[in-house]
Amino acid sequence: MLLLLGWLWLGEQGMRLGWSLASGVLAVSLWWAARLVCRGSNWALRASPAVMGLCGAFSVLGVWLPEALRTLDAGAFNLAHVGLLAVAVLWGLWSGMVETRSRVSTFDLGVVAWHPVLAALGVAVVWWQPVSSLPATGRVAVLLAICAVVLYARERANAGALPICRGQRAGGSSVLVPSAMGLMMGGLWLGHAWCVGLGWSTSEMVLGHLAMMAVLPALVALLGRVLTSSEVAAGVGGARRRSVLSLASLALGAWMLLGDTAVHGFLGMLLPSLAWAMHCSRSRIGGGWVDQSSPGLSRGLALFMGPGLLIWVGMISPLQGPYAMQMALALLGILAAMQALVLCVPRWVAHPAAAPSDHFTFLRKTKAQANLGD
Repeated sequence: MLLLLGWLWLGEQGMRLGWSLASGVLAVSLWWAARLVCRGSNWALRASPAVMGLCGAFSVLGVWLPEALRTLDAGAFNLAHVGLLAVAVLWGLWSGMVETRSRVSTFDLGVVAWHPVLAALGVAVVWWQPVSSLPATGRVAVLLAICAVVLYARERANAGALPICRGQRAGGSSVLVPSAMGLMMGGLWLGHAWCVGLGWSTSEMVLGHLAMMAVLPALVALLGRVLTSSEVAAGVGGARRRSVLSLASLALGAWMLLGDTAVHGFLGMLLPSLAWAMHCSRSRIGGGWVDQSSPGLSRGLALFMGPGLLIWVGMISPLQGPYAMQMALALLGILAAMQALVLCVPRWVAHPAAAPSDHFTFLRKTKAQANLGD
């Protein structure tokens, strides 16, 4: 719920405040970038429960900040925008710390991944619940406060446990697929959103994006468990095949953007969402053009292909309309096709038989042990 609210509320506020810079997607881009910078960092891993609690409390209070600053007159400088960017950065850091300190993926918490579905349902109910006495911002603040209390209680309960980060160096699919899904979520509120061509209302688009990001991965994870229940563990080969399928779905989705019909538009949304769903239920193995790089380079690529592309889409959307998002997704699709081809190339496993000096050292040790035995 913490992450889904970030995508929806920050993007909606950016559009509602009418900020011309990057078409209002700057707030959700900063939130996304702060998550990526914080996630997996040492200081996020070592943060105390008090720090986690304060970040959550200030994020909840920050939801009201744009409304409070909107009444102040600062001439041409709109303080509400500054308040929105501030809460976006703080919320992003908090989200990154929560992800870092979560030892198990949400889709691996049980036999059936019902947790994301419950999160999407809770966000949808609170988002449209007609409570006359509580404004929309208040409903979001209440749901965010519940998240803050529960997460702080979890940190207090695990205070004595050794923090272990299960993160790893990202592979190609671990960068490209989340970037594509993030672009679709971040561009939801754009006035020239490419999914507007499907004829959906705003409520239907929000429900569709919630289903694509949370419900579809749960269904794919369940289907994957059913198909592999009677098989031996797939191992590295099976995980590599799932990664190839995920990248192929993203690449095929980019091809669908070349059509102008509603079917092409729907497949252009569905195929990257399927790629995201397979990515969520993947086995966390290495493999790809990012694995051999440094963590800093991996993080930089994720920032460029995610928040960087979203800002670029927001800047050129007033001129290019939905083609801006289509071009960004097409770029990710081309890179996904290249990465899928790399993963399809057979790899020979080299055993460390090694250098001549090591071989001679081994012979000398063997001979010495034989003499001692005699």
